[in-house]
Formats: sequence, C-alpha cells, structure tokens
Amino acid sequence: MRFKNRYKSCLWSRTNIWGDLLSKEKTFLRPKWDSIIAILRSQKRRHRPLININRYRHPICHDYRFLKPRTRPNQVFKYNRIGYRNTLSLLLCLKRFYGDLGHKAFKGFCRSGFKSKDSSLKLLSSLEGRLDMCLYRLGFFHSIYYSRQAILHNKVLVNGEKIGHGGFVLQKGDFVEFCPAQRAAIRARLVARYKRFRSAHIRLERWRLSHRYKLELHLQPTPKWIQTDYSNLSFIFSSDACAFALFPFRANIDEALWVSKYGYL
Repeated sequence: MRFKNRYKSCLWSRTNIWGDLLSKEKTFLRPKWDSIIAILRSQKRRHRPLININRYRHPICHDYRFLKPRTRPNQVFKYNRIGYRNTLSLLLCLKRFYGDLGHKAFKGFCRSGFKSKDSSLKLLSSLEGRLDMCLYRLGFFHSIYYSRQAILHNKVLVNGEKIGHGGFVLQKGDFVEFCPAQRAAIRARLVARYKRFRSAHIRLERWRLSHRYKLELHLQPTPKWIQTDYSNLSFIFSSDACAFALFPFRANIDEALWVSKYGYL
C-alpha cells in the first residue's frame, strides 16, 4: 500500500483518524493490524440496550482551575496511565488530521486561542480557516494530503496569487480559485468521484449498506462562512470561521488546549 506509513498513526493511537481504515482492511496483511481492525469492527457492532438510556451520568468538569498539576508536572492530568495515553492519542490524532502539524505549529495555534474569551472556538476557527482544510471540507479533494499537494504544485490561487505552503490561513474576503490550466482535470475528477451519489439505485439501497460504504457515500455539509461556486470551481471566504468541525474520531478541544498550556509535551 502506498500510504501504509501514514496509517501507522492509527495503529499507535488505536483510532480511525481519517475515517477510511475499514475500507482499506484488505490492504493491511500483517497480524499487527488485526487488533485495530477488530476494535473498529466491534465499535460499529456494539449495541447499547435501551434500559441504560435514562441512566444518570456524571457531568464533565470544564473548569480547569481545579485540575492544574501541582506535584507532578510531567503528568499532565492526575489520571492513571490510561488517561495519560488517551491525552497523547488525542494530540497525535489532531496533528495528523490537520495535515501533520508540527509541535511548534500546534502550540502557536493554541497560544493564539488563549488570548480570546472562547479559546476552543478560536482554535477551531484558526485550524478550519486554513486553505488546505477549506478545500477538503468543500469536497474538492477527498483528503487533506491531496489538497495540500495541489497547493504546493501551484494549482490553487488566492486573490490571483500562488501560495507556496498548504498551511496558509485565509482572511475575510479572500477569493480562492483553481489555475485555469487545471480546471478541466479537477472538474472531471469531481464528476467521477460524486457520480455514485446521483445513482437512483444507491439512493434506494443506501440504508442497507454497511457502515464503511455509508461513510464513503457521505457528503460533508458546506461551512456557513464560505460561499462556493462549483460551476467555476471557486469560493469566497466571506466571514470568520465558526465552531464547525466534523472528526472521524472523538476530539476534546478543551483537553488539547489545556495540555498545550500546562503540559510538558
């Protein structure tokens, strides 16, 4: 498999980071992948009885003034080793999902979020406002890797200018379009990718499909702060990014902010 090294993060974190690991299970032939595939299968088949719906649940404490480390600075939370491993897994998943962010880059995004009142909203707006993420959320590319690759190959123009790095953060009023020489190929690729969505047979039989095929046939909602013109393959960043983020895994943004501020990671 071409990107097998990329999917090793799913093995380390025991998480389906990009949401397409089950559809590629036949390409992982070594026994070490059997554990993560079995975990993902059991999560999809897990059935919770109706008797536990109204069970009392303890509220989650979001006031981190009571959770600051005092005696052990290397232990970010005063949890056991399982909780600490989950925290490391969360940071790894977020960095990998947003295009392999480095440690200093992620700390910089978190540092800018601390200056606002709603730090988690500020962090999400900074991450979702990047050019490669906007191209992925709008469906022009099926992964962040290919959207970043198109930016580095000068196929995407921002206000008529070429951008040299994929982590470029868009500002309000920026106009994004594709290079005229590449529009025909990108349009043909889009039509071929979403052709199965218009199939009458798929519309009728979608509820009978397994989870892996439903995930492949799922169209993400368009962000509200972007005005898109798919006929011309262009869009305008009309306003600041709001709290809109869909992750294939369970992401706790407050915990990631707390670790970047008080933890030694």
